[in-house]
Amino acid sequence: MSESPASAFEEPVRILSDLHLAHPASQIDRVESLRPLIGGARTVIFNGDTCEQSCVDWTEEGEARLGELLELCSQEGAAPVFLAGNHDPEITARGWIDLAGGKILVTHGHAIYPGVAPWTHEYLFRKKEILRMVEERRCAEADLAYHWETTRTITQALKPERARNLGRMGRNYLLSAAWPPERCFNILRVWLTMVDMANQFVQRFRPKTEVFFFGHFHRPGTWQRDDRVICNTGAFMRGARPLVGDLSDGWLRMFSVDEANGEYHLDGAQTTILVA
Repeated sequence: MSESPASAFEEPVRILSDLHLAHPASQIDRVESLRPLIGGARTVIFNGDTCEQSCVDWTEEGEARLGELLELCSQEGAAPVFLAGNHDPEITARGWIDLAGGKILVTHGHAIYPGVAPWTHEYLFRKKEILRMVEERRCAEADLAYHWETTRTITQALKPERARNLGRMGRNYLLSAAWPPERCFNILRVWLTMVDMANQFVQRFRPKTEVFFFGHFHRPGTWQRDDRVICNTGAFMRGARPLVGDLSDGWLRMFSVDEANGEYHLDGAQTTILVA
């Protein structure tokens, strides 16, 4: 994949991630419920894990939901732009986008840690193999395109053969975080280190970036590191909450999301950043 140039999209540009359409633990039962979030935007960047493609048990429904999402964007006059995540690696070959003349970097986030998703059962079962792949593709150069191909290779290796029984209410999904113990430890470790790891990632591959957008870890928030704002957009998953970015007229705003009457709406702006 060739390196993505600094991109210009019609504004307002809205940034969402981790919809996980068709996952049993997704909060989105109806794609229609996203209409208020998409309405008013001219471009919507879906920053990875938009739908389920990695697990064969959910792929058919994931593709159907993706079709509904494309139709919704068309109805609202919003151009959809997809970035690949670890749950939807085939949705596009594109792994990142530079916005605002390179001041903003958007990528799903599974490229931040060498093992892509070190808390997953697949990683724990195949840890030695995955770490060997990481070592074999180690590169001293700050080459984001090469690093992205490594991420894609490991993502493919981590595909589950079948779905685990998570339960429609998501209870087993949450409880599964506690077993095996190494999974729980890795979740806590990643949550505690993800902001600094994200900052190290962008410092290596895009040192001029002022705002770094990612999802993947389902931990929403904004943090300041080295004169840089680190933004995680959370997730539309049970046990998590989403944030939405909005870029317009030189201003980047981070909105919380409110769910009411079966629809998701932008709530108050939590962070406003001048990027002109």
